[in-house]
Amino acid sequence: MDISELKRNLVEAIRVCETSLPEDVKNALRRVYENEDRELPRKILEILLENIRVAEKERRPICQDTGILTFYVKRGKWREVELQKIIIDAVKEASEEVPLRPNVIDFPSGRNSGNNTGRFIPWIIWEPGGEKLEITVIAKGGGSETVSSLKVLPPTAGRKEIFQTVLENVAKAGARPCPPIILGVGIAPFSEIALELAKRAIYLRPLGQRHENSIIAEMEEDLLRMVNSLDIGVQGLGGITALDLHIENASIHPSSMALGVVGSCWALRKATLKECGSTVKIVGHNTHPKSKY
Repeated sequence: MDISELKRNLVEAIRVCETSLPEDVKNALRRVYENEDRELPRKILEILLENIRVAEKERRPICQDTGILTFYVKRGKWREVELQKIIIDAVKEASEEVPLRPNVIDFPSGRNSGNNTGRFIPWIIWEPGGEKLEITVIAKGGGSETVSSLKVLPPTAGRKEIFQTVLENVAKAGARPCPPIILGVGIAPFSEIALELAKRAIYLRPLGQRHENSIIAEMEEDLLRMVNSLDIGVQGLGGITALDLHIENASIHPSSMALGVVGSCWALRKATLKECGSTVKIVGHNTHPKSKY
């Protein structure tokens, strides 16, 4: 597989990310729709599902805010500097082809790059390990960031303090992040680790999959029930507030515990490109009948 072939596959992965949802997310939305008995929330959920169907059929972005792109990369045998250039070129090309709304603005000048690239953007996270190439692209819009937050708690804080902080954040955000949302909670010694773990909790674990540690898994289930008891629901009309909630944790410091909360709107957009033999393929989606993927 040469550079041009990989770039074309990355452009297609970005297209799939922006124009379809992973099967676990679609299934979760369908379950909420089927279980909703109130007329207005059910109607809004029906519109969301129709939006997904049309976007997938016509290969158009699910949301007008196509977000800013992040890439989680296991580089396999590829060189980091080489992959970085391929990813940036693929984002530029996808911005024209899909198309993507230009969302990247230079802070000092206030100028929009017009192609969704800029200083440190797209954001690339180099993952350790992996003999084969694997790239996960995520698109995160600005609206869902309204639920994201960071708080440093004392190391003696437990379930009560963690739950209270998360619930306060969700209640304050209300309908702004376009619920039903997906929440990631990160527990770590320092702020940057907590926020990174919270983001990974959303995008790198399928919905419905509980943490491997039984204590954390129980916290996920209990906190999800409490979040949904807030009854914010789809677009603030009541009902299910969160499709799922994941917690990721690192060991903490004797003097501090950072708690990161990151949210995604109902349109949790991601696509994973995996190396298979001499080619790559997109996994986790069952869309686009006209596409080879």
